[in-house]
Amino acid sequence: MKLKMIFILIAMIIMSSCVTVKHVSPMERDNDKLEEKVVEEVKVEEKNLTTGNKISQYSHDHNITEVEAQGMGVDRESAIKDAQRNAISTAIGTYLVSEQEMKNYMTVRDDILSKSEGFVKAYEVIDQSREVDNSWTVTIKAAVTKDIVMSDMESLGILLAQLDNPSLVVFYAPRGVKYDKRYTEQAINNINQYFTINRYDVYDLEQLNKMIEDDIALKEIGLDENVTMAEILSKKLKADIYVTVAIMLEDLGNGKKKAKATAKIFNSSTAKLLGVQNGYSDEIWGNNTAYDANIDQAIKKLMPLIMNQVKGYWVEQLDKGKMYVLMFSDLPQGRQYKKALFDILDQSSREVKKISYEEYKIWIRKSIDEYIDSVGDAIQEQIYEGKDFDYENRGERINIFKIK
Repeated sequence: MKLKMIFILIAMIIMSSCVTVKHVSPMERDNDKLEEKVVEEVKVEEKNLTTGNKISQYSHDHNITEVEAQGMGVDRESAIKDAQRNAISTAIGTYLVSEQEMKNYMTVRDDILSKSEGFVKAYEVIDQSREVDNSWTVTIKAAVTKDIVMSDMESLGILLAQLDNPSLVVFYAPRGVKYDKRYTEQAINNINQYFTINRYDVYDLEQLNKMIEDDIALKEIGLDENVTMAEILSKKLKADIYVTVAIMLEDLGNGKKKAKATAKIFNSSTAKLLGVQNGYSDEIWGNNTAYDANIDQAIKKLMPLIMNQVKGYWVEQLDKGKMYVLMFSDLPQGRQYKKALFDILDQSSREVKKISYEEYKIWIRKSIDEYIDSVGDAIQEQIYEGKDFDYENRGERINIFKIK
């Protein structure tokens, strides 16, 4: 019996030595409860990760840029708003190529983001967590409306800085088109003033007329009623866009007239018509002074339509990137080289247009030096057959040649 009691006593001692006693303070108990509460709330929220408008409906919309962004806030709603602002900033950043462009953007970043309502067309929460201090971190996939962002960027001068201040030629419609020259001249000057205020480079009408007067060849061409002088001038001046303008006073009877302003917008390099816009004044009754005021009214109504057309063109150009003309020399002959060169240029560019075997137009979203570096090894090995080459940067024209 004594032996049995001794064994029981030894067993109890061994079991007690294996038990760890933890003294929990009231503060530790509260922290444990808080952590449990956070975990429970996060689990509940995880069931609702796709809060927000569905982004899938915009998957085929070319005017939408999809980006992922993270945001933080004192609560879930403020974290989502912060993520949306960061998504807008990320989307804009995809259009800025150089370090200087990024610096320009940073100076007005807060102005852009302060107007961010409506920039994010839809979003989905793809991840989220709640910290011990009750703050939230949220990751979203956002559909950022490209048109809205780029429009606001232009109003702040960022888009035009990226495009090196696009230039325009605004001139009379071809001689074969009926228009009142005196009022059309007034309209062109008003349009030029509007473009100048919005940071476009324009050519003064008086300067253009003097150019024609001083150039005998241009003067003779201008006599042809079917020739669009605006197109010839824009190509001579290397403008990006040209606009032809015609103003007519339509007779409504009983001494009343209405001013009609018609503008046609063209791509200078291709002469492709981008759009036709009309602006009308109210009914006019009176003398030439009254007509002047109503011409101004017609142009005031016309200009937002022209600007939307022009901005749409710039957004498209910016989406493709900056255009360069590559001029090759010392190229080997043969079909295999022609195909190989096009394929090499196409791999690292947004778009390539072959003008000839020696000349190509490319659109890129990086600097020209970075682009040449990215295709340089392939050009050297596949085109110049291992021989080194160099290039000369002349602005938009890049001359590429083999080192002899």
